[in-house]
Amino acid sequence: MIQVERHMFTVAEVVAAVLPNVGRAREIELRVDADGYVVIDIVAPAAAQPAGQQEPTADEIRKCRPDTKAEPDVSSNPPASEPGPREDEARGLCRTPLFRAFLEVKTEEAALKVMADRCHVPRLADLDRTRSNGMNLRHVIEEFEAWKIT
Repeated sequence: MIQVERHMFTVAEVVAAVLPNVGRAREIELRVDADGYVVIDIVAPAAAQPAGQQEPTADEIRKCRPDTKAEPDVSSNPPASEPGPREDEARGLCRTPLFRAFLEVKTEEAALKVMADRCHVPRLADLDRTRSNGMNLRHVIEEFEAWKIT
């Protein structure tokens, strides 16, 4: 029998231990990128707003985070007839033979189904509905990039 010692921590506890000066954050995301680095994204809490001042917009928050690429605002759903940017990117990848080899499928149709499963969405159009769904696409792309290197 192999003895295993297990320790469990919340993301907030890990971030507080690694980065003690962070304080209270409104949003924390912890992940491991394709190169094996632990990445911690932190959005600071909203400070008390003087009367008449509004919350920062998503674009203003993105400008404060230099490691984040500007993404279109997806708070309103795109029209059903026109694919959103993330859906379009996913479909473009599925047309690529190398990406289909990564997914271990032969046809574009099969790749589209596997891609939706890998992104945990019922259909690719849902990639543009929430930031979380879009992050699932980013993770699949990071896996693909790591696969290409190996």
